[in-house]
Amino acid sequence: MQEKLMPLEEAAASVSNGALLGLTTSTLDNAPMAFLRELIRHGVKQLRLVTLTGGGLNADLLIGAGVVAEYETCSCALSTYGPAPNFQRALRAGLIKMKDST
Repeated sequence: MQEKLMPLEEAAASVSNGALLGLTTSTLDNAPMAFLRELIRHGVKQLRLVTLTGGGLNADLLIGAGVVAEYETCSCALSTYGPAPNFQRALRAGLIKMKDST
């Protein structure tokens, strides 16, 4: 049986440009932030991102780093801290293609 655990660097290297990435939490304390930062360091581009049940800091970080080309979600906010600024900026500037799944 293949080992299911791997170093962050190896996990990030397995995500190719244009890949579809799904994230399942929008809470600030549950996002896989170390993995997402490693993806950014790895230099992945043009990700297609889907978040259920909405995005938060996780999606906003990736969008702010310029690695997201398409984003499908029902919402993207930083909980009680308000709107996700990178998401709002990218959407207004037309930097990402938005798919509304409300």
